[in-house]
Amino acid sequence: MDTVDQLVSRADPAYRRWLAEVTGDVAADSTGLSVFGRGSLLERNTTYGIGAWLVGHLMIGQDGDRGYFLRCDGDGGPVLSADLGALGSADLDVVAPTFEEWLRSGFALPSGPEPDMPLVADVYVDEIPADGVALLMRARRLLGADWPVAELRSMLAAQPFLAVESAQPWRVRGRLESAPELRQHLFYAADEGLKAIWAGSPLYN
Repeated sequence: MDTVDQLVSRADPAYRRWLAEVTGDVAADSTGLSVFGRGSLLERNTTYGIGAWLVGHLMIGQDGDRGYFLRCDGDGGPVLSADLGALGSADLDVVAPTFEEWLRSGFALPSGPEPDMPLVADVYVDEIPADGVALLMRARRLLGADWPVAELRSMLAAQPFLAVESAQPWRVRGRLESAPELRQHLFYAADEGLKAIWAGSPLYN
């Protein structure tokens, strides 16, 4: 398996120049996206096991539960993205044709559906039955969380609990299309309290 340094050495030349110039992570305006500087690159790629899930790819950024990647084959290919909870099982989406174009755009993200909720908010889990460990495991995968399995029962007892900080609730709502069993259990933080992510489900008051 290639090391992060080996992947960087084969990455898009524009990306390597940018990485050499920045002194830390770069936050894109108002989107929650962070493009990693050298200090975070190793830690993030190791934490998510990118080398095992996406061979030859480097995770170069993250916004909540979504990762941003470069294929490191020296060709300067597209910037790609994927749900971190579905690595290896979902197709990668193209974010920009090249890293240089993405950089020039200010790390703009493709427009998504117009959300009727905050673009970025903390996501909470609530109202899963005390014996619902299997259901909580499904929530863990859907959210791309890394909760220790040994702590799941205590997490159930502590509901509502913060599941993901600075997530994109409208993206989570899209994934709930294929996970109806989780629709009544996921909420986002609003000024007035926790609100249900799934449209049509009752508000949490």
